[in-house]
Amino acid sequence: MKKTMCKLSDMKNIKYWIFDLDNTLYPHQADLFSQVDKKMGLFIQKMFNVSHEEARRRQKSFFKTHGTTLRGLMTEHGIEPYDYLKFVHDIDFNVLKIDETLIAALDRLPGEKFIYTNASTDYAKVVLSHIGLSGKFKDIFDIHDANFLPKPDVRSYHKMIDKFSIDPKSSVMVEDLAVNLNPAAELGMTTVWLPSDDLRSGNDYTHKNIDYITESLPQWLTSVVSELD
Repeated sequence: MKKTMCKLSDMKNIKYWIFDLDNTLYPHQADLFSQVDKKMGLFIQKMFNVSHEEARRRQKSFFKTHGTTLRGLMTEHGIEPYDYLKFVHDIDFNVLKIDETLIAALDRLPGEKFIYTNASTDYAKVVLSHIGLSGKFKDIFDIHDANFLPKPDVRSYHKMIDKFSIDPKSSVMVEDLAVNLNPAAELGMTTVWLPSDDLRSGNDYTHKNIDYITESLPQWLTSVVSELD
């Protein structure tokens, strides 16, 4: 899939780089989400003492209505998020691999680099350590910082901008879910979409809100830094 009409030379005025974590800084094929998804279902199954099938139905209903399963559980059932996050993030991270091309490109990328994730900072740090990117980002904005309002809730984006003290018009946001780029674009950010075979990836795709499309973040960033050097 080709990038859209923007030129890489347009990146010369970018000062801030905001990266999603899951399925963005590592390939979707690692499929960490399937592990988390199973743990979410098991949490609901145990919490409500229901069948696997009923837990699955409730889980998807929470996600559809509230943006994340956690937000649904908090809103409709008043659960505390910390034990939930600890439980669902207790997974096998050894499926993740280090990508030396990505590391080299990030090291050469000018400007400040951040993580913006719907997960927790503890989880993000474990992921980053497994893909060789510990210490590569100035800060992390997580679901706690967002007061548990997940992307694409625009209130979360404003909180992220305030925490990082960044100018949206001098910022790039990189995401695997197109819907999460819509608020970023409306706030003035340059947007980069990494489409995948995840059924959610292209949901609410809006052409005018996507500046670049790439199927390989390491290759795309390498092209960017080559243009900017």
